[in-house]
Formats: sequence, structure tokens, C-alpha cells
Amino acid sequence: MLASEPGRVRLAALRIFDFLSERPAVAVCAGLVLVAAIAAADYATGYEIRLAVLYLIPIGIVTWQAGWQRGSAIAVLASLTWFLSFERSNPYSRTLFFYWEGGVLLLTFLIFVLLLFRLRSALERSEERLMVVLEGLEAAVRVDGVLSGALLYMNGRCRALFSDQTPSPADRGEVFHAPTQRWYLVQSQPLRWVDGRAALLRIFSDVTEIRRAREVVDKHKEAAHRSARLVALGEFASAIAHELSQPLAAISTYNTTALRLLPSEPGESELRIAIQKCSDQAQRAGAIIQRLREILRQPVAPRVREDLNEVARAGLELAQGEAEELGVDVKFQPCAQPLKVRVDRLLVEQVVVNLLRNAVEAVSESRMGAPREVVLVTDSTSPGHALLSVEDTGDGVSPDVQRQLFEPFVTTKPSGLGLGLSICRSVVEAQEGTIHYEPLPRGSRFVVTLPAYA
Repeated sequence: MLASEPGRVRLAALRIFDFLSERPAVAVCAGLVLVAAIAAADYATGYEIRLAVLYLIPIGIVTWQAGWQRGSAIAVLASLTWFLSFERSNPYSRTLFFYWEGGVLLLTFLIFVLLLFRLRSALERSEERLMVVLEGLEAAVRVDGVLSGALLYMNGRCRALFSDQTPSPADRGEVFHAPTQRWYLVQSQPLRWVDGRAALLRIFSDVTEIRRAREVVDKHKEAAHRSARLVALGEFASAIAHELSQPLAAISTYNTTALRLLPSEPGESELRIAIQKCSDQAQRAGAIIQRLREILRQPVAPRVREDLNEVARAGLELAQGEAEELGVDVKFQPCAQPLKVRVDRLLVEQVVVNLLRNAVEAVSESRMGAPREVVLVTDSTSPGHALLSVEDTGDGVSPDVQRQLFEPFVTTKPSGLGLGLSICRSVVEAQEGTIHYEPLPRGSRFVVTLPAYA
């Protein structure tokens, strides 16, 4: 408790000093009161303690806060007060000595006023040099009083950028200023301002371009990382395609052999059909792997004239079984007239399968009570374009994921790789088409647009 008393006294003195700095008239009144108090104390002690030296306190306060003219007036008043009261109680052997002491006292007071005035002038010139420096800075500078919180100074840059609406009162770190849509680095430093008040200097440096440069560097690093992963994925896909081609060919060969070995009896027709479908799917899997391998190596796929209705129906047949197992109703709404497009049928079928499977999974994992259905639609949009869309009643995609939904390795599935939609986009763009996502009030819609064949 005792250790905190000097700090309290100092804080109180600073508050009084700041108060007098803002009001010169109050400083003059305080000087007059102090002169009267010192004169009364000196008279009460019979002038034995010689309190006249304390007149320097009000003289100094008034000179510093109100100017040398008022300080000189207080010096003359203090001298007259001493002159009129001291001689009555302390007669001199010679009158000349009394006048001599009074003159010396007045001269001392005036010299003190002169010295304070010159010191204040030197500080003001120093203040002018400081202002020139602050006004020349590219950064915005603001000075606020610590005790009063009043604005003491703003340089031209700060006035031009913010007026009185500077960014949030953070003392350090980067802050965003909404009116200018810029980022500023805030640096602060406590100091004693030119008039003696405790103040806080804050410097606002525009770091918007630096932040943008950092963001660009981060994006480039992320892109380089993704490119490296895609290169590795391409090599991996090529190796997988090479390794799977032989077992798939063997499966197809064994199925063909089994068909030949089966006797041609009516009772065994279902087994023959199943083996034939197994052989067809093995050949299809091999063809898909080969086409994807070609896309990874050179994104130019052979395209022929196809009916988008038939391509969509074929993809639906491949995904229908999984939808039935999960209890999802898939509806197909084909266009009334043929939609002729020039595409790689096999790869576009796989795009339809991927979109339908994603939609079926989204519906199967959605909240209870929502309709469990997926709608596949083909239609003609503007002249020269054909449209294919897949709508579901799932929970949709969060806004954060929507912006990078078709980027590699972006997925909302716990066990997903995030490559399905990326491959779909690569396939569609290879057909000179586009694919995009549309959120629905309940669910999602993926829309594929392909150029119509003229």
C-alpha cells in the first residue's frame, strides 16, 4: 500500500498538469491563488522562513501554460506583494537596501520568466520540426491523450484516410478498416507530448498489398502442392491402368470361355445372361481406365455423335442398382426430342454415374423426413446447347466447400478422396462443356451443359 502512494501522487499531478494545459485561463487563476497563499504563509511566519522563493512556482506555471506576458505579470504581482508587506515587518537600516532586495527579487523572477520562455520557444521549434517529419510520413499518425482520451494530433495522411474515423482502437497488430476496405498495421508507443501531456502515438501503415502478396504466395504454394499430388496421381493412375488391364482382360476371357462351355439349354439362359453382363462390365471397366489414362496424358478424347437422352439412360441403368439398395427413388425426365451431342459416350456415361451416385449417397445420409429421391433431367437450353442435370433432396453443400467443390482432393465424405467431381469437370471440359453446382431450398443440383451437334 505504501509503495503505491508515490504513483498515486504522480498520477494526480499529471491529471492537474493536463487540466491546466488545456485551459490557460485556469492556469492564470491558479497562479493568482498560489501567489496569495504564499504571501499569506510568508506573512504568518513573520518572514523568518523566507518563502518568497516559492513565488517561482506560480510564475513558472503561468509562464509555461499562458505565455511570457502573463508570466511577467504574475512576477510583477508577486514582487509587489512582497514589497508592500515585507517592509512593514522588517525595517532596513537603509531604505536603499530594501529597494535593492526588491529589485533583485523582481529581476530574478523576470529572468526566470525569460528562461522559461526561451525554453518553451525552443520546444515549439522542436515541435515544428517534429510536425514536419510527421506530416511527411506515408503512414497515418494519430496522437491521443492518455488521461483525457482527447485527440491531440493527426497528420495529413491520417486526416485524408480516416478523418476522425480511424480503425478500431487496437494498439498493435493488423486491423481492417471497413470504409476504405484496407488492412493497416498498427504500432503504438507511449510518449510525453510537446505540451507535456502523457500521450499515445499510433502509426497506421497500409499493409493491404503485403497481405495480398502473402495470400498469392500461399495460393501458389497450395497450387504447387496440388500439382505435385496430381502428377503423382497421374503416375499412379497410369500404373493402376497398366496393372488392371491384364486381370480385366483375363476376366473377360474367362467369361467368354464360360459362355462357350455352357450347354445351350433353356434352363441355363439366366446364368448365360449374368455371365455375359459380367463380361461386358469387365470390358467397360477396362475401357474407362484406358480413357482416363488418355485424359491424364493428353486431354483430347475421341468424340462421336450421340443422343444425350440415351447416354443419360445408360448411366442411369448402371447406377440404378445402388439406388435401389439404399432405398432412393431415381426419376428420369428425358427431353421430348433427341438431343444430339458430339461426345465421348463412355466418359459422359461415367459422369452421369458419378453424379447419380453422389446424389444417392447424399439422399441416403440426409436428415429423416426429407423425400428420398433423385431426379435426372435432360433438356435443351439455348440454341446450340444441351443440358443434363441431377437434383437431390439431400442436405446440400456448405458455402465454404462450394467455392472449391470441383478442385482436386476437396470432399465432404469422411472416406472420400475428393477426385470424383474433379474428374467429372475434366471430362466435361474435354467435351467443350461446362459443369456447375446450384444450391436448392432442399438439396443440390449439378448441371452439365454440352454443345449440341449441328
